[in-house]
Amino acid sequence: MKKAAEAAENKIYGGYGKMKIIKIAADEKYVTLYSDCDGTVTLRESSPVVQGGTTYSLKGCEFIVGKLSLPRFSDGGRDSLFSRFTVYAGKDRVDGVRYVTQISPDIAANNTPYPTHRHIKAINASPQLQKTMFGVEQGRPDVSLPGLMTLTPDKDSIEFVRDGRSYWFRGDAVKRLDEYMRAYDHSTFILLNSSKGFGSRGERALLDVCLHPKYDEPNSSALISAFNLRSEDGLAYYAAFVEFLVSRYTRPDNKYGRAAGAIIGNEIDQQGIWGNAGDMTCAEYISEYSEAMRLAWQIGRKYCSHFRVYISLTNNWSIATPGSPLRFYTAKECIEQLAAQTAADGDFDWHVAYHPYPENLFWPDFWHDRAANFTFNTPHISFRNMEVLEAFLSQKRFLYNGKPRRIVFSEQGFNSMTGPLARHSELDGEAGVVLAYMKARKMKTVDMFTHHSSVDNPGEFGLNLGLIRYNGEPKPDYYAFMAMDTDKEAEYVAKVRARIGEDLFDYLLDPVIADAPKTDDDDLTESILTNSN
Repeated sequence: MKKAAEAAENKIYGGYGKMKIIKIAADEKYVTLYSDCDGTVTLRESSPVVQGGTTYSLKGCEFIVGKLSLPRFSDGGRDSLFSRFTVYAGKDRVDGVRYVTQISPDIAANNTPYPTHRHIKAINASPQLQKTMFGVEQGRPDVSLPGLMTLTPDKDSIEFVRDGRSYWFRGDAVKRLDEYMRAYDHSTFILLNSSKGFGSRGERALLDVCLHPKYDEPNSSALISAFNLRSEDGLAYYAAFVEFLVSRYTRPDNKYGRAAGAIIGNEIDQQGIWGNAGDMTCAEYISEYSEAMRLAWQIGRKYCSHFRVYISLTNNWSIATPGSPLRFYTAKECIEQLAAQTAADGDFDWHVAYHPYPENLFWPDFWHDRAANFTFNTPHISFRNMEVLEAFLSQKRFLYNGKPRRIVFSEQGFNSMTGPLARHSELDGEAGVVLAYMKARKMKTVDMFTHHSSVDNPGEFGLNLGLIRYNGEPKPDYYAFMAMDTDKEAEYVAKVRARIGEDLFDYLLDPVIADAPKTDDDDLTESILTNSN
């Protein structure tokens, strides 16, 4: 009698808003919602457009034994894998998961594990230079929507159909990307949305669809727009952009090359410059940004069971770039907001792409950084204290299925000066490359260490971040970077250890993180970090 009464009570509570949606799973045929109790509900399925979305269906349903299953595909072929689900019990919206968060590996044509690599080395350079001189296995191409898509196709354009609608991709741009992708074992995209570079032809009709409606385009410092998920057309073009790339570059036969993941945008804690969406609080911005991440993850996992997505952040950990607090945030707040947002709407397998430049980008001697300490409230996370990021993400509140988020150091470098300090700064850069690479390699959740540039760039805000000077001569850090993970590494380690100071070098190679989770906490232990892949 007691069990029957409890069951009846759960059913009644389910009818009056007391239930919670625990997860939403998708397989080849069905999308299934799971709740913590039974009951009759109203289910709204809609598009994932920010601030609304077209209603696909609104109907009465019933949770039985905590489950409610729906056909994954509509009569018109629309895939509910990407829908937003809102459940109402009576007049109350039921709390919990609103999106598919578990995708059966059987859905994907590519079920291989995440690719392994001999080393984490990568560099932003031509594939030939990367592979022949540095032995690089991983690529990291910038791919911008306005540089790849078009509304005015020609004979060379490539048609891509999604949800019964045709989208067009520029044949010349796709051909160049194919050549890049084939040159590597695997690559991680950086997905951008820029009208001011990255191959954009200034096609106004396309830009009006894909640029964020609050993008401050006239502002010369606003170099990249956020993706537009506020309109049905904007979302459709973003989804087609991602799905074209994923479907082409995760094929089991690797015909066009192999992609393993995508970084969504660039340095979004400085969205005023690198992902502009006008004035927003950090919480407001991350609410929209998380939708772009989630949709890219869902699309990725539809084709490839190991596909990863990453949030992109600068070294400004707990202090923001001076300026507008509605356009510049801290990296720490962005991660905390992302974790909170995804915990509320349904967690998924997101990761972190970080740029641990020295605290002052003009000075390469990061071992002298003063605003990069070994606590979770450090102002900066630079090369000096890059291990703090791994320890921070090892806290229980950030874990995904009991494992920490992975890290790629997707952009960093060492400035060299001109004038009397040129040689001194270049030798500091050499020392920096060696120590920073060794630190990153020693971390347990790092999959990539990307040197930002092969050649000094006159448009790099006064910085000389290349391994090669303007005149084509290699700098000392060129040879140091080449030596890492080879039989010449020991020679360079001895050299830079003497330059930095043996005690300081050894300490920074194995620092103590003051706030790291302890083994007797409910947080992540060393054993979990060791088995985090």
